[in-house]
Amino acid sequence: MRFPAASLTLCITLISQALASPAPQVTDPVVHHCGGTLELQCPKGWRCCGPIEVTLGGTCYKGLTGVCPL
Repeated sequence: MRFPAASLTLCITLISQALASPAPQVTDPVVHHCGGTLELQCPKGWRCCGPIEVTLGGTCYKGLTGVCPL
């Protein structure tokens, strides 16, 4: 009787761990900076928005035109 109880416990444990594991997350997009003291450039097809900080410069966003997010 011990063998079936042990195998049942093992199966329940494995199933509960599989269901409890978090789903894989999408990686954060890469942030490109532009301008600033290093005079960085955006990749082709992107635009430079803002200087957020004088030394850091602005942030690049996809698209050549459009409103820069705040």
